[in-house]
Amino acid sequence: MIRPAGWRPAEMPWLVAALLLALVVEAGLRLLSLPRLAALLGVPLDLESAPTASAKRLLPERLQVRLHAVRRVLRHWPFGDTCLRHALVAGSLMRRLDPVLQVGVARNADEVRAHAWLLVNGVVIDPWFAVASYLPLAAPGQEARQ
Repeated sequence: MIRPAGWRPAEMPWLVAALLLALVVEAGLRLLSLPRLAALLGVPLDLESAPTASAKRLLPERLQVRLHAVRRVLRHWPFGDTCLRHALVAGSLMRRLDPVLQVGVARNADEVRAHAWLLVNGVVIDPWFAVASYLPLAAPGQEARQ
């Protein structure tokens, strides 16, 4: 069997799972509201918790393998490797840890940008390491925490 360079056999089931979940996410982004899609994937949208520091190295190796598989699949995804797609697919693969999806915004002189990441037990999972640049969205009637 010929394997692409750098692929480990233990990663193959997670590559397949990430691919299938990416298909579900893609359809869901077009058909459902974000809160509903996130809840169906086991990654509910959280507009109340404040993130703490990023901590990829705190994740067990088995979860790092899953995140690596998600990155590999979405790097070649025809609809784009966005942070929202990544957070939804990765969160679904880690749903036993009860991850929640968070969305934040940042504004510079010309544009407003959005970013999505996961929060697991108060720890941020963000492969772009960009959370510090964004203010989390707050639920209606709440102030955004800084």
